[in-house]
Amino acid sequence: MKNVPTLLRRELGAYFASVMGYVVIMFFLLVMGIFFALVVSFLSRQPTQLTAMKLVFSMFWLPGLVVVPAITMRLLAEEKRMGTIEMLMTAPVTHFEVVFAKWLGAVALYALMWAVTGLYIVILRQFAGNPQALDIGPILAGYVGVLVIGQFLISIGVLASALTKNQVAAALMSFTLIFLMTLVVYWVSSLFPGGKWGDFFQFLSPFKHMDDFSRGIVDVRPLVLYLSGSALMLFITTRLVQLRKWR
Repeated sequence: MKNVPTLLRRELGAYFASVMGYVVIMFFLLVMGIFFALVVSFLSRQPTQLTAMKLVFSMFWLPGLVVVPAITMRLLAEEKRMGTIEMLMTAPVTHFEVVFAKWLGAVALYALMWAVTGLYIVILRQFAGNPQALDIGPILAGYVGVLVIGQFLISIGVLASALTKNQVAAALMSFTLIFLMTLVVYWVSSLFPGGKWGDFFQFLSPFKHMDDFSRGIVDVRPLVLYLSGSALMLFITTRLVQLRKWR
């Protein structure tokens, strides 16, 4: 893993060397900023038990569907299209180091975008009439939730990028897989409100997990689920890269 820092700098540099990285960041901040303004306006007119940050965290699925495919589609697909993947693989680095660094770079960018939303807490602290709505425990747990779920979705995007040379195709595959893992699983879980199947799909539902995180409940089971899921996705991606080398 000694080459990961160097590869990570390369990936982060690639994001900020192109317009695409700035466009994705601006899209995320614009959408989340508009949603935050709407939430604050709604809560100021209609008091409820919900807090502004809990509602913000409930929107985790939108960056997952749009931002994650955008920041992962080029990771391996563009390398293959440009022919630079062969040069990279002949360097003194392992296949896993390459895949891990690309995943880690995307996670770092994703975390940076969410970190900027920390300004919402400053705004709420300055203008909120109810300081109790700024309980730091649920807020920190909410950020843990969006990061843990996000890094898993990013691992899916990295896998999709390894399956094709076309960035658009990689983005569409990533979007489809993330759609299935989030919205479809949530919809299916609502069809089985009780019983074993209901419990199974509730356990898999990121919406259920995010609801727990945003209430300050950090359960070990979802953490293990998403971290092990990411490890599996990165393992499969590494194998795909290795197999392509020998074609």
